[in-house]
Amino acid sequence: MGTLHVCFLWHMHQPPYGDPLTGAVTMPWVRLHAVKDYSDMALALESVPAARATVNWVPSLLDQIEDIAAPDFAERETFLRLSLAPVESLDAASRATIARHFFALNHERMLEPWPRYAELRARAASGDPLHDEDIRDLQVWFNLAWLGADARSSPVAERLVAKGAGFDDGDKAALAALQRQVAARIIPRWAALGATGRVELTASPAFHPILPLLCDTELARAADPTSPLPQERFRHPGDAAMQVRRALASHAARFGAAPAGMWPSEGAIAAPVVTLLAEAGIRWAATDESLLARALGRAATPAERLAPWTTGELALFFRDHDLSDRIGFVYASWDHARARADFVTRLRALSRELGEADGVVTIALDGENCWESYAGGVMGFLPELYQAVAATPGLRLSTLSEALDAVGTAGRKLPGVPAGSWIDGNLRTWLGDPVKNRAWDELTRARTAAAEPMEVLSKRDPVLCDLLMRAEASDWFWWFGAGHSSLFDDHFDALFRAHLVAIHRRLGLASPPALDLPLDPHAGPRSASDAGCPTARRRPVPTGSRDSFYGWVGAGVVEPGHGAMHRSELTLARLRYLGTPEGLSLRVETTGEAAADLTSSGLRLVQMPPGGSALTLWPASALPPQATAVCGPVLDLFIPASALQEVGGEYRFALELLDARGGVTERLPRDGFAACDPGRLPPSAWLA
Repeated sequence: MGTLHVCFLWHMHQPPYGDPLTGAVTMPWVRLHAVKDYSDMALALESVPAARATVNWVPSLLDQIEDIAAPDFAERETFLRLSLAPVESLDAASRATIARHFFALNHERMLEPWPRYAELRARAASGDPLHDEDIRDLQVWFNLAWLGADARSSPVAERLVAKGAGFDDGDKAALAALQRQVAARIIPRWAALGATGRVELTASPAFHPILPLLCDTELARAADPTSPLPQERFRHPGDAAMQVRRALASHAARFGAAPAGMWPSEGAIAAPVVTLLAEAGIRWAATDESLLARALGRAATPAERLAPWTTGELALFFRDHDLSDRIGFVYASWDHARARADFVTRLRALSRELGEADGVVTIALDGENCWESYAGGVMGFLPELYQAVAATPGLRLSTLSEALDAVGTAGRKLPGVPAGSWIDGNLRTWLGDPVKNRAWDELTRARTAAAEPMEVLSKRDPVLCDLLMRAEASDWFWWFGAGHSSLFDDHFDALFRAHLVAIHRRLGLASPPALDLPLDPHAGPRSASDAGCPTARRRPVPTGSRDSFYGWVGAGVVEPGHGAMHRSELTLARLRYLGTPEGLSLRVETTGEAAADLTSSGLRLVQMPPGGSALTLWPASALPPQATAVCGPVLDLFIPASALQEVGGEYRFALELLDARGGVTERLPRDGFAACDPGRLPPSAWLA
C-alpha cells in the first residue's frame, strides 16, 4: 500500500477594512478573528506534535494584524471605539449600532452558552430598550464571546467570564488590552511554527485580487463564454505581477524567506497567471479540482486527481472539493467524533483507490470563518482531527512542498491551463453581475486615469500605488450584486468607493459623481431585525408549483448567506415562510426540482430554544397530524400551531437537510434561527 500525503492548506484572509479618506477601520473582523482563530489555529498545531500543515497568509491581513498594536488603533477602529466608550457618552446612533451589530456572531455556538449575553439578545430582539447597564454588558460580551480557547484561558478572560454581568469601564479596558496582547503575538508565533518545519508558510497576492481579471477581464469569457463583460476592459498584467511581487517581499520580511508556494486569491488561475507566478520564483500553486477536469477535457481518474501536475512552469495542486467543503460547511453540525471518523474513512477510501502508488490529497479552505459554527471552535475539532489522520496507517500529514518532493510531477504535464477559480470553475463570482460590472467600469476609469505602469507608480508615488492595489481586492466584487450578502453590504460598497475617490484625489482630479452614491442601489443599511422578515400574514394554499408564487408575496426569505458553500453546490436554494395563529407555512426551493432533489434526503424543522423539539418534514409520511406537504418543482408545507412551540410569541426555527444516514448537510439559516410573529404586523422577525 502506498502513502497518501494529506495536505491541509489553511487560507488566512480578511479584506482591507481601512477607509483611505477618514483613516477609520470600519469593521472589527481582523481583531476578532485574531483573538479567536489565528491564535487558536496556531495552538492546534502546537498541541499535536504529529501535525503538519501549510498556512497561507494574505499580506494585507498581516498589515492589519500589526496595526492593532498602533497607539491610535482603539480610536480608529469603529467597533473597538464603541466597545470602550463610556456608556453615558454614547449618542442614540452609537447605541443603535451597538444594539444592531454587537450580536454579529454564531448565536448557537458563541452567544447562547452565555446566559447574560443570551438575555441581552432576547431583549434586543423583542424591541425592549437596553439600559445603560445592558449596553455596558453588551460592550464586554461581544468581545468576550469572540475570544478563542487560547485567549479565554488568560486570567483576565477567566475573571470576566466568572463575573458574567455588571461590568465596568475597567473591565472593558482590560479586555481590550488582552486583545492587543494576543494580536501582537500572532505573527511571531507563526514565524516560530514555520521555523520548526512542521508548518509551511505561504502567501497570496498582496491585496487578494483575482489575478486573471487583473491580467485581462476578457479572461472571464474564457472561463464562461456566457459571462457578461463590463463596458470597460481592464487589462493590466503588470498590476497582477506587482501584487505577487509585493506579497513575496512582505512574506520574506516577516518570515525570513520568500514562500515556495502560493494560493492565488480564490484559487483563480489562467495561463498568464501561471507564467507570472513562475517568473516571480514560485515553485507551486494550488487551485480547485474542477480546473483539472477542464484542463484534461474529461473527469480525472483518482491517480490523476490525487497528484500534483506541472504546467512546464510550475507545479499545480488541485484541492479535493468534497473534503474541503465538508470541513468548511458540513461537519460543524455533526457530532465531532462522527465527523472525524467520516473524514478519515473517506481518506482511507482514497488511499485504497491509489493501490500501491503514493498520492496527495489537498484540503484547502479558509482558516478562520468556519470555526464560528463548531462547538468549541478550532480547539473543539481540529487537534483531534490532526491526531486521527496522523494515527491512520497509509496516511501522512505533510506540507505541500514535502508532498511535491515525495510524489513529484513526472508524467503529469497539463495540456493547457484553463481560466477559472474554486467556485464553479469560472470567474462569475467577481464579474458578470450588473453591479459587479459597474464596479469594474469604475475601477478601470480610475486605473486609466493613473495611466502609468504599476512598476513606475510604485517608485514615483507609493501612496497611489497602494490605493490602486487595494481597490483591486477581490472582496469588493464578492459582495456586490447577486451571490453573496451580509449585514455589511453597505460598508463594503462605501469602502470600495472611498478607495476610488482617494485615487482621483491623489491624481488631483475630481471624482466622478457616480461615486457619491452606492454602486448597488440595494446596498442600504440592514440590521438583523429587518433582514428578510415577513411583511404579510397569510396561509397560502400548498401547491408545490412555482406558478403560485404570488401567494407567497410578503413571505420571510432565508437564503444561503455569508460563509455558505457556493450556491451551485447546494441543494437548498431558498426558504420562504409565513405565519398565522393557525400555524407556519413553508416553501422550500431547491437548486433544481424539489421532487427530484429531495429523493434521497430528509428535512427537519429545528425549533428554539436549543433542545426544543425537531419536526421531521420530509419524507411526508413522518409529518405531524394535520400537517400537509405538496412536492413538485418546490416543496410546500403547512405545520399546525399545535406542533410548534413559541418563544416570546414567535415561532423560531431552522430548516436542516439530512443525508441518508441522518447527518445534517445544509441548514437555513446557517447560523441561529429564523423567526416569525404569527399574530401582529409588522413582525419582529430576525435572522441571526
